[in-house]
Amino acid sequence: MLGFVTFVTQVIILREFLTFFNGNELIIGVILATWMILTCSGAYLGRFIKRQSKTDEFILILIGSLGFLPIITVLGLHFFSTIFFTPGVMLGLSETFIYTLIILSPFCIISGMLFPLFAEKVSVKSYKNIIGSLYAWESIGSLIGGLILNFFLIWVLSTFQSLFVVMFITVVTISVLGLKSGNYFIVGIFVFIFLIFSFLFISNNLDKSVRELSFPDQVVEYIDETPYGILVVTDHKGQINYYENNILMASSGDVALREESVHFAMIQHKNPEKVLVLSGIITGIIPEIIKYPVKEIDYVDLNPGVVDLAKKFLSLDTLENVNLIEKDPIRYLRKTSNKYDVVLINLPSPSTIQLNRFYTVEFYSMIKKSLNEDAVVCLSSPSSSNYLNEQSRELLSVVIATLKSQFKNVLILPGTDDFILASDHSLFGNISERIELKKIKNQYVNSYYIHDDLLVEKSKIISNQIDSQAPLNHDFKPVVYQSTIKLWLSFFNLKYWIPAFLIILLSAFFYFRTGTFNKVVFAAGFAGTSIELLLLFVFQVFYGYVYFAAGIFFMVFMAGLSLGSFYWPVVFKSPSLKLIGRLLFCLIVFVIILPFVFRLFKVMTFSETMILTVFALLVMIISVLTGVIFSISTHLRETQVRLIASDAYGFDLLGSAAGALLLSVYVVPALGFELSLIGTSLVCILTLLFILKETRVQD
Repeated sequence: MLGFVTFVTQVIILREFLTFFNGNELIIGVILATWMILTCSGAYLGRFIKRQSKTDEFILILIGSLGFLPIITVLGLHFFSTIFFTPGVMLGLSETFIYTLIILSPFCIISGMLFPLFAEKVSVKSYKNIIGSLYAWESIGSLIGGLILNFFLIWVLSTFQSLFVVMFITVVTISVLGLKSGNYFIVGIFVFIFLIFSFLFISNNLDKSVRELSFPDQVVEYIDETPYGILVVTDHKGQINYYENNILMASSGDVALREESVHFAMIQHKNPEKVLVLSGIITGIIPEIIKYPVKEIDYVDLNPGVVDLAKKFLSLDTLENVNLIEKDPIRYLRKTSNKYDVVLINLPSPSTIQLNRFYTVEFYSMIKKSLNEDAVVCLSSPSSSNYLNEQSRELLSVVIATLKSQFKNVLILPGTDDFILASDHSLFGNISERIELKKIKNQYVNSYYIHDDLLVEKSKIISNQIDSQAPLNHDFKPVVYQSTIKLWLSFFNLKYWIPAFLIILLSAFFYFRTGTFNKVVFAAGFAGTSIELLLLFVFQVFYGYVYFAAGIFFMVFMAGLSLGSFYWPVVFKSPSLKLIGRLLFCLIVFVIILPFVFRLFKVMTFSETMILTVFALLVMIISVLTGVIFSISTHLRETQVRLIASDAYGFDLLGSAAGALLLSVYVVPALGFELSLIGTSLVCILTLLFILKETRVQD
């Protein structure tokens, strides 16, 4: 039950948090790290709760509270945000951390306290230490939560409907346990509270009411909670606004952005007949494209909900000329034989490792193979307003250098955004003159509003600031993602290295102060989580981003943890510290082999089924090793079960938090996917040295 509730709640609440905070890996890492640290704190507090006659009732109350706290947490998250934050204002790391700490504390601390309490209760009843088995059962609960969430909840139900299901299952479980143990009063209280929550749920549209808090003075017209993001449409005095995770995608009156994103590129080609559009349909660009003599438009979007939104709210009478393709752009380009005259890329800036894939040498090479002669590619970057600070210059320089590795000519045209054009044919800045010659009627992109000489001059000013020695961005070394994180942090006067320094300092403080067995658990959590994330990142490069894949990987990881925790006694009859050392050595060897596996996939072509199968197997191997190491470490310690469970559970979470945050935000962008494995293995090697030292003392 604990594993089920915490997993489902974590995923749902994380998505709700991302509607307030920038959705890059650093923010996601901060939220997850805060979650794990709070849960770790709860596990530590659990060691001070001594076993007494009322322990069963206390545990029952704590479990029952976990059923209601997720709904209260989400309500509090939205309500208090209107008090502490101004809608639309970008929030930094400090605000994210403090707010997350406050909102998540009740749920995380209670869920953390329960594991050592369970461990002591069940171990005393069984007359032996069975912490490893409990760890396996919690993993199975998480696995079941992942199955229900990934195959049902996120596709069918809204946020509060999903949380209501969690509350219902929790109350039913508590009722069965309470009635069985004779705790009728506690059962009655929880059933009564459940009925109150049910009445509030049935009599109010909580999802709509909560969303309206984020859009003051706007009328919420439409909500669609897709697996890829929460889509909201609002009406503000006649202006229709389209949001994804509270980030404005488009507005009905934004003529300048709509026209610039199409005409700056389309006018470069003499006769564009075949156009590929990657995302951005909601901005209304299709009617702009058909002002040219195009015969066919292929539109590719990751989120089918955005296409449904466009059909519902935009007058797309020309959709018969458009092929709507609901597929990852990279997977589509890898398989298509179509050739295009113009490619319009309307994807967000590379603020995540997932989005970084669309700014790499490999991606532009893939696009080039799908282009006709004289074709033009267009992408955009946030406007620099003629001046580039150090971080903006670094980001734009990497993007330009990467494009130039594949195209002879690259031109920057500043507008509402900085539009970057790339082609092997000549590119021109006299946009309005060419628009007039082709007699295209625009509201904004015309000679009345755009002066060609001024546009060309601004283009030169920005181009002269570009660093010609900038590195190239690759799938396996996402430097442009690192540049984006640096740019984002510069808005808050926060140095890029400061969060990393704090993470390392905190982790090192606890790591070096604790005993060898806790060091082992920390290393296993660190390596297991970081390698799982790394495999997911690399999988996205080969397979294309599939939202489902993240859920599948996590479920496989949970299954591996439970298998390793349950069945290690069958394989290892004589557990010892030396055995743990050998298992850590196997983990290090596994890490060393991984880069060769990645290179094999780069040089050879495999079916999508084969790729998914191999990566799922790799996730299973690392998770089984992690589960075995955790269970044997807790089995060998000789002290009170409550203290063992508290330490092991806490250090496992602490290692996982450090591994997830350091790998995704710092190690991968700096070293690339392959070399980052060296950083991951260092923690295991250091722990192995401590094991060797202790075994020598014992000998």
